[in-house]
Amino acid sequence: MLDSDTTLLIMIAGAVALAVLCAPVALVLIVAQRGRIGSLEARLARLEGRAPATVPVPPAPAPVPAAPPPAAPAPQRPPEPARTPSPVPAVAPAAARPVRPSVEERFGTRWTVWAGGLALALGAALLVRYSVEQGLFGPGARIALGLVLAAALVAGGEALRRRLRGAGEPPRLWPDIPATVTAAGTVAAFGTVYAAYALYGFLGPAPALVLLGAVGFAAMFAALLHGQALAGLGLLGAMGAPLLVGGNGGGIWPLALYLPVVAGFAYAFAWTRGWRRLADMAGIGAAGWSLLLGLAAAKGEVAAALLHVVLQAGLAALPHAVLPGRRLPDEASTPRLRPALALALAAGTGGLVLAMLVRDGADAAWIMAALALVAIPAAAAFRTPVAALGLPVAVAAIAGILAIWPQPRIGLGDPADLMREADGPVALAGFALAASLGIAAAGALRLLGGSRLPTPAALAYAVGAALGPLAALALVYLRLAHGEVAPGFAAAAGALAAAMTGLAALFRRQSDDTPSPALTLGLGAFASAAVAALALGLVFGLAGGSLTLSMALAALGTAAIARRLDIPALRWCVAGLGIVVAARLAWDPSVVGADLSRTPILNGLLLGYGVPALAFGLAARLIRLPGRAPDAPLLVAQALSVALAFLLVFFEIRHALHGGDILAPTTGTLEQGLVTLSSLGFALVLVRLDGSHGSVVLRIASLLFGALAMLQGLLGLGLFENPLLTDAPIAGGVLVNDLLPAYGLPALAALWLAATARATRPAWYVRAATALGGVLGLLFVSLGVRHAFQGERIGLDRATGDLEWFAHSAAWLGLGLALLAYGVLRGSRTARIASAGLVGLATLKVFLFDLAGLEGPLRALSFLGLGAALIGIGLVYQRLVFAPGRPAGVS
Repeated sequence: MLDSDTTLLIMIAGAVALAVLCAPVALVLIVAQRGRIGSLEARLARLEGRAPATVPVPPAPAPVPAAPPPAAPAPQRPPEPARTPSPVPAVAPAAARPVRPSVEERFGTRWTVWAGGLALALGAALLVRYSVEQGLFGPGARIALGLVLAAALVAGGEALRRRLRGAGEPPRLWPDIPATVTAAGTVAAFGTVYAAYALYGFLGPAPALVLLGAVGFAAMFAALLHGQALAGLGLLGAMGAPLLVGGNGGGIWPLALYLPVVAGFAYAFAWTRGWRRLADMAGIGAAGWSLLLGLAAAKGEVAAALLHVVLQAGLAALPHAVLPGRRLPDEASTPRLRPALALALAAGTGGLVLAMLVRDGADAAWIMAALALVAIPAAAAFRTPVAALGLPVAVAAIAGILAIWPQPRIGLGDPADLMREADGPVALAGFALAASLGIAAAGALRLLGGSRLPTPAALAYAVGAALGPLAALALVYLRLAHGEVAPGFAAAAGALAAAMTGLAALFRRQSDDTPSPALTLGLGAFASAAVAALALGLVFGLAGGSLTLSMALAALGTAAIARRLDIPALRWCVAGLGIVVAARLAWDPSVVGADLSRTPILNGLLLGYGVPALAFGLAARLIRLPGRAPDAPLLVAQALSVALAFLLVFFEIRHALHGGDILAPTTGTLEQGLVTLSSLGFALVLVRLDGSHGSVVLRIASLLFGALAMLQGLLGLGLFENPLLTDAPIAGGVLVNDLLPAYGLPALAALWLAATARATRPAWYVRAATALGGVLGLLFVSLGVRHAFQGERIGLDRATGDLEWFAHSAAWLGLGLALLAYGVLRGSRTARIASAGLVGLATLKVFLFDLAGLEGPLRALSFLGLGAALIGIGLVYQRLVFAPGRPAGVS
């Protein structure tokens, strides 16, 4: 017998167990009943909603026809009952709008299906892997079981589709269960066929390719029945199957053939059904696999990785760039960003793979793959104007490939051997020539035959055709001549200029016969390219490699052509050339060589910075559109003109003070002062110009130069290169010495900037400029007094005499009085406040230092002079500044 406590415990445990077991059942029953009740309520609401529309409204009372006046409100009464059953619009949208499903709905209808599909896919692949590891079955049995599993999953998915689709389509946000099961079967089929080929050698390359194609073809038809979910999961499983199955002992050649087949079928699904996301998934997966194969490529399998990346690039170009615009007429074929991004992804991935495989030199396979990666976006652009941006992508591909090209072997062995070497200079030049001429030909032919091309497409063709040969020539020159004088490259630039001139003449004749915007753009682009080629030739032959000079002259020529031929689109070519120059300056602000002449001012800096600054300034003037706000091309040209002009002044200062060495690691007080003065001068000029041009570049540049001058003056002149702290020598006499250009002139320039910028710049800017002028002015006076007593070295460690102490007080008071006089005469409150500060500083010095440091008559004179000055200042304020009836200045 059990005691009462044990019995009670058993009863409680049973009740708890019963509750635990019944709770899920009750939850299922409650949810099911709620679903039925909800459907009944929705049906009742629909019936009630139809009643006002189908059941006629009772007619108005009998007196209505007899008495016309009461009949007027009667027609208005029937609609009111129709409005009263308003649950119809309230219930219907709520039932048809599952915008924010609950967590429970998301879990039960989405997450479980996704997790189940992923589990099926993993199970199909891991089952094969487990059988391999455990040796449970022979290779043939493993393949057979894999095929049976794939067939069972596909059959189960089709059975579920037929059974469930009869009850109506599921909500759009719910995952498709039949498609998920079928996708898992597709993954199993792909993995099994791949294992039969790569792991066990049951299939050769050709049969494996046929079977993989058959699986993909079957999956395509299944996706037509099951929707995009099957295609997406099938693609994910097919691309991930090699990673899950493992056993890549046969090298990467099987993958190089298998993966393009998978991507090709995915692109076919995407194109036939309009599944854009599937195409995106295929492109991203192909790019990832290309990088993996590039990393895994052994010495003997470089060709496999190269073949894979070329095949994937060609396949991606079809659905993204070529097919979308195949039936569109030229006038409706506006360039789209999506094809350009797809082509750029393929070309960029290919460039990374080429960079990975360049360690053994550029052999024939490497060069052929490089040509293919340039030709694919160029051919897509030539095929349809929708992908016209592919031509600039091809130009970028040329630039990238030439940048990563292995260093050519020059001067080794017999010249005939160098002609045959794949990694010699001839191969580099041949690649650049073939690729750039192909791009130029594609763009020129498109422009000549595309009289109805929209302006954006024509501009893309013109930019690509003109810029491709120029970029190739410049990069080959850098790789082979290393910036030195090269007459051969100068001759090549002349030949390119002649070819571009011939194209411009051809476009001019064609434009005279059949005028069109495309021909006008082509004419302007090739004429600008001819100017740019001549500028390159000049640099190659004379200047020793200043690309900054050549690009600036090309920009000026392009601006002149745009103005002369009235081609506004060419203004963007000026902006493009400006961006190239900006990138060159960002990479290395020093654009001149080490053999710079030591002659001040008249040296190579004028060609490296002065001429480009003038060229961009003139280009900005030429491309300015009257009556319109400054746009991007104009702003780029203005910014580069200002930046190059400042770099010219900056490097000329360093050149003059360091014996021609602009990269000297040292600096000094005079250099810091001249740089500060130059910055203030630029800020002052830009403030003036901004008033007439209204350019945001000039406005921002004036603020930046002012901030730079303030930082340079306070830190460079006040701390780091202050001769009082560094004890550096000061050249010159008592009145005219290094302190005048280092401190005196910058102080005046800062005060001038503050006065000029008062009406157009922020208050903080004006106050900061005023403070900088005051600080530099005080330093100029103080350091000048110490220089007069100490000589060329004025460091703090040197003894200070009584007369010098007195002179400092007198100088500060004198400067304060001068500022006060200026403030009273000009009504400047700022000057009077600065005067009060200086007078207060002198007063503190007299009471704190002169009283203890001075002796004899100097102490008395110090106090007498201070007292007289303070009384005089008081009189001035009483009589002139704050006299009754006289308004005080407030400036």
